Amino acid sequence: MKLINWYLSLILVLSFTSCKKMDSTYSQYVVKGGITYTGKAKSPMAYSGRNRVKIAWLRGADPNVNVAKIFWNNFIDSVVVPIPVSGDTISVVINDLPEKAYSFIIKTYNNRGDSSIPVELISGSYGERYQSQLLSRPINQLALNKDDKIVIDWGNADITNGAVYTEIKYTDISGTAKTARIPTSEAASSLSGVKWEMPFQYRTVFKPDSLTIDDFYTDYTTSGLISLDKRDWKIIAFSTEHDSGTNGVKNFIDGTAGTRWHSRAGGSSYPHYATIDMGAERTINQFGVWRTTFENGGDNRAPNKIQFLTSLDNITWTDQGIFDFNRLINGEQTFLLPLKPKARYFKFVGVSGPENNMVIGEISAYGL
Repeated sequence: MKLINWYLSLILVLSFTSCKKMDSTYSQYVVKGGITYTGKAKSPMAYSGRNRVKIAWLRGADPNVNVAKIFWNNFIDSVVVPIPVSGDTISVVINDLPEKAYSFIIKTYNNRGDSSIPVELISGSYGERYQSQLLSRPINQLALNKDDKIVIDWGNADITNGAVYTEIKYTDISGTAKTARIPTSEAASSLSGVKWEMPFQYRTVFKPDSLTIDDFYTDYTTSGLISLDKRDWKIIAFSTEHDSGTNGVKNFIDGTAGTRWHSRAGGSSYPHYATIDMGAERTINQFGVWRTTFENGGDNRAPNKIQFLTSLDNITWTDQGIFDFNRLINGEQTFLLPLKPKARYFKFVGVSGPENNMVIGEISAYGL
């Protein structure tokens, strides 16, 4: 019994000694009173920009926080952000950031130097590399309709890189400079009150991501020739047509050279003509004519000589000249009218060709 008590006493002594040695080993790492953390940045957000990033967060509940530090580039770079005594949001814009992705670390501090748990945000800055990839949204067709509205048929926008709208600068009929913004979701648009005698300029606006603070722009492009909107046109007279379907004269103004106007085969001969009412008086600068591509990629039965006549009233006609037409090539062939006549009506005449009948694709007019 005495031997057992002795062993128990020895074990107690050794245990006490071991605990004292362990306390001595770790005592240097113990902070008296514990570690104090300040309130961390609340609901932080990072907003990308052009060689800059904006960082913002909500004021927390800790009244002792008086400063924050934001670190990036593995804590090599930093900025100090004073915390004002009032206001709900703290924000700072970090400028002169090379174009790349960044990891930002936010830590808040009180006047004793106690810091918060770090908060990480991922964002990035955009610059010349991104800018160089941007493509302006093209205009497929620019037309003036009978109501004096500019009608624009748009090409595809570069939405992959963040195209959001096209910005148009124009002059209205009172001479005032105006700006319109056309969303990329809009395939066609119209502008009223435009002084269409003057060219306008347009560019595409990009946002690289949904949280960006900066817009990016393509260079301005100046509008080109304005076509006269064929949706307002009517054919009011013609020589012949083979039938009113795939060979009808209506195909001559339907907007594509892939259809055709075929004069009656057998019993018809040159000249072949069609008279068009444009629906409003216009100044015509030039005509465009296409041979048809309806069959075999191109039809050489088009005329080799064509003529244009214009009229204000469909009674008195002015001859604008006879022109050579290359019936062996596809695509638009343009014919300038040096006198730039005012007209509501015009007449196309096929003067001569390789056969008695005529096959032709499309006609357009350009002007104001």
